[in-house]
Amino acid sequence: MSYQQTLFNQAYTSQADSTAFFLASNGKNDPHSELLATFDGLFQNNSLGDEHPRCRFPARYHWLIEKLSTSIEIPAAPKCEAFNTFQETLNAAGATMIFPAAYLNSPSSMFGHTLLRIDQHGQDKSNRILAYTASYAAKNDPSDNQLSFVFKGLMGGYPGEMTVLPYYMKLKEYRDIESRDIWEYPLNLSQEETDQMVRHLWEVSGETFDYYFFTENCSYRLLGVLDAIRSEKPMLKAFRLHAIPVDTVRAALQHGYIVDAIYRPSIVNQFQYQLDLLSPDQRDLVYGLVNHPVPEYATLEHYPAEQKAAILETAFLYSRLVTTVPQQVAAKRSLQLLRDRNELDIESPLPELPTPTQRDDQGHLSSRLQISAGEFDDQPYIGFDWRPAYHALNDPGLGYPLGSELKFLDMSFRYYQDDGLKMEDLSLIGIKSITARNRFFRPLSWTFDIGGHRVEEHEKRAWVPHIQGLAGPAWNVSGGLLYALAGGQGQISSKLKSGFDVRAQTSIGYLRKTDSQQFLIGANFEQSAVNDSDPDLRVSARHDLQLTGNWNIFWEFERSKISGSYRNQYELGIKVFY
Repeated sequence: MSYQQTLFNQAYTSQADSTAFFLASNGKNDPHSELLATFDGLFQNNSLGDEHPRCRFPARYHWLIEKLSTSIEIPAAPKCEAFNTFQETLNAAGATMIFPAAYLNSPSSMFGHTLLRIDQHGQDKSNRILAYTASYAAKNDPSDNQLSFVFKGLMGGYPGEMTVLPYYMKLKEYRDIESRDIWEYPLNLSQEETDQMVRHLWEVSGETFDYYFFTENCSYRLLGVLDAIRSEKPMLKAFRLHAIPVDTVRAALQHGYIVDAIYRPSIVNQFQYQLDLLSPDQRDLVYGLVNHPVPEYATLEHYPAEQKAAILETAFLYSRLVTTVPQQVAAKRSLQLLRDRNELDIESPLPELPTPTQRDDQGHLSSRLQISAGEFDDQPYIGFDWRPAYHALNDPGLGYPLGSELKFLDMSFRYYQDDGLKMEDLSLIGIKSITARNRFFRPLSWTFDIGGHRVEEHEKRAWVPHIQGLAGPAWNVSGGLLYALAGGQGQISSKLKSGFDVRAQTSIGYLRKTDSQQFLIGANFEQSAVNDSDPDLRVSARHDLQLTGNWNIFWEFERSKISGSYRNQYELGIKVFY
C-alpha cells in the first residue's frame, strides 16, 4: 500500500478512497495503524476463505511477509479461491504499457491515455490481442453531456475504477472506432515483479479512487501500479501537480522499465497510406466500389491479380470507415470485398505503414516557458509566457499530429515601461482540431477556447473574459494545411461599452511544418453584433525554428486594423519546453 505526504508534508494519506480498502478504521490517514491491522490479519482464522485479509490484499501481505522474513512464524495461507482463479485467468508472463495517442474529439482522451496489457505465457505476436488489459478510468454518468463531463472530471466529481478487460476490445475502441495510433512499450519485468503486479491489480480492481483529469488520472494510477512493483524507484512523486500520459511514458523510460516500442497505426492512417500507393484511376475505383450505387466490378477485372488485391484491400478498409452510405449497405459491401479478396490466392502486395520517424514520447516536452521582446503600436515590451501543458499549432510538430492544438492554463504577460506588467492573454482550455478534407473523408475542423484577452475599449486595452468557438473545412495544400473557419466569440465585462459583446469571427490560415521549422500565416476578421463599430482585421505571420529538441526561437509580425486605427506588432523570442 502506498502512502504520500500531504501538500505541506505534515501528514500522510493514501490515494485509495474506499473504506473497504483499509483494515484499520483510520487506515487512510494513519499508515502505522494500518500496518498493525495488516499484521494482525496474518493470524485471522482461515475459515474466512476469500474474505480473509490475505485473500483480499495478496500484494500487501506478500510485501509484509518478505519484510518479516524468518523473524516470526507465519501461519499457513488460506486457499483464496477467487484470487487464484483471477491469477490463473491472467496467466501473466509480463506486461506492456499501451499508449493510444491523443483524441481531441473526446474530453477524456484529449491528452492521450495509458493502460497496461498483461502478456500471457504462450502468447506471441500473432495472438497478443487476446491478452488482458488493466485500465483506470472515470465512472461517469452516461446521461452527462460533454460540458458536465469536463467540469466533473476537473473537480473530482467522478469516482475512478481499475478494470481488467481483453486487449482486442481496447484496440477496437482506440484504433478502429476513434482512429488513434497506438504505441506499445514492453516492460522488462521479472516473473516475480509480474506476479506482484497481478496481486496489486487484484487489490485495486473494483476499488474506487477519486478521479481528476489532470492529476489522479489513468496515467497516475498506472505509475502507482509500477511503484507497487519497484518501490525503490518511485515515480509518482514527480506528478503531484499534473500527470499527462505522454510524460508518464517518458518517466517509465527514464526509470528503465521500457525495452522497446511497437507501432500499431490507426485504421485511418493505414488506409491513407495504402491509398497513396495506388494510381489515380485505382483510387477512383476504390471510391466507386464503396460509394457508387452500382459498384464498378467490371473495371476491376482489367487489372492483374496483384493490383486487384491491392485495390480490394484498400476498398475493404475504406468500407469500414465510410460514413457517406447507409451502415447496412457499407456492411454488405465490406463483406463482399473481403470475399473477393480472399478468392485471390496471393500474399498482400501492400506493405504496412512504416513506423514514424519520431514517437509521441520523443516530441517536445509538455510544459513551455517563453521570453520575448517586441513592439506594439510603437511601444516596446518584454513578454513572458508560461504553459504547463501541452502543444500549440506553432510548436515543433514531430511526435504530434499536424493541425492539433491543446493548451491548458496558457498565460501570457507583457511588461510595458509606461504601463507595468499585465496579463495579456489567458487560455484556460484551448483546443484546435484542424483536419484535412478529401474525396474520401470530410471532417469538420474546429476550435474552442475559454479564457480572456485584452481588447481596445475607450482608447484603453481592457482585460475581457471570453468564450470562443469556430468551425469549418481544411485542405492539404503543398504539404501544409489550409483552413477557413467561422464562428463567434462571447465577451462579458463591466469595461465593455454594453457590459457584454458578441462578435462574429472568420479565420483563414495556412500551416506548414518540417522536421525543424513551423510556418503559420493567417487573417482574422471580427465584427461586433452588439455595438455599432468598424470591423477588426488582423493579418499575421509567424516562423518558429527548432534549435534543439526543446529549444526554439521565433519571430512574429501582425498588422491590424482595430477601432479604425492601423497598428503593427513585432515580436522575437525564445521558448523552452521542459
